[in-house]
Amino acid sequence: MTKSNITIYLFSIVFITACQPTNSEEQKEEEGKAKVSQTTENVVSVKLAESKLKSFPLQILATGKVSALTQAKINFKTTGVIEKIMVSNSSVVKSGQVLAVLDNEQQRIALQQAQDNLQDVRVELNKLLLEYGGKDRDTSSVSRRIMENIKAKSGYTKALTSVRDAELKLENTYLKAPYAGVIANLKTKAYNPTPVTEPFCTILSRDALVVEVSVLESELGVITLGQIAKVKSLAYSEKNYIGKVFEINPVVSEQGLVLIKVRIQNPDQYLLEGMNAQVIIEKKLQNQIVVPKEAVVERSGKKVVFTYDNGFAKWNYITVAHENSEEIAISEGLKAGQKVIVEGNLNLGHDAKVIVEK
Repeated sequence: MTKSNITIYLFSIVFITACQPTNSEEQKEEEGKAKVSQTTENVVSVKLAESKLKSFPLQILATGKVSALTQAKINFKTTGVIEKIMVSNSSVVKSGQVLAVLDNEQQRIALQQAQDNLQDVRVELNKLLLEYGGKDRDTSSVSRRIMENIKAKSGYTKALTSVRDAELKLENTYLKAPYAGVIANLKTKAYNPTPVTEPFCTILSRDALVVEVSVLESELGVITLGQIAKVKSLAYSEKNYIGKVFEINPVVSEQGLVLIKVRIQNPDQYLLEGMNAQVIIEKKLQNQIVVPKEAVVERSGKKVVFTYDNGFAKWNYITVAHENSEEIAISEGLKAGQKVIVEGNLNLGHDAKVIVEK
């Protein structure tokens, strides 16, 4: 064999060997086919529900602040040193109840002096009454015109006014509740001067608590005055209250929001001024195709519901009309009575094989 023939022979052997798959490449190819086969033949376990034609509770959820519809910042009508405070924050008070009192020794003396002067004037009035032909201590024994002259001459009217003025000044040393409620924001201490730059305290009415929330302009069609609403305290999750839409502010903000107030029925001591609360307003929409919220998944930015058909999952694009915390109302894409997949649907594809869990 010539040298050139040997070279051609060796080159042929190397070329043939390079073109044949190695054992490792063949193994990888088989494993890939097995994986594809496993993916294709994989059966997903799912749970089903049924799309139903029924009324749908459309919900509007909003969070706001609890506030007393009736609240007042109160202070003494006169200045002085506070002698005694009878209440504290959270005290429940009645209408007219004394909350605090100033040192009023001077006012008491002034009232006593005015009353003594009035007594002296009464003696003078009776003396003049007799002089004008009247009977002792009987103001009706002379004409009304004469009696008015006697009062003016004796100084009775002026003395009576002085007594009333002294009584009012003494009364102003007592701070009283204008209505029944709860004491809040009380910071002042006894034996200090009356506050000048801030009120003595605030009284919050427990009978009229509201939650102020903002809702979207587009949601106004669901809300009417007097409509029932649910109120949940965020601080006490187990506490639920019933309220009514009390007020709708007829102004839309630049953000497209409308302020509404929901008045809470039968509020208790757990509801505090400024507390965060959630308001849920519901309206029943009739003849809606409804599925559980878990039935709806998203594919490429679109809403999809998988229906069950003889062991296969079928892909259905749907249009969501309304939704709440538990269910979704569908306007297009489904009919009532279809079996929809509510569990095991997160990674499904069209015509995927599925088995229903019992």
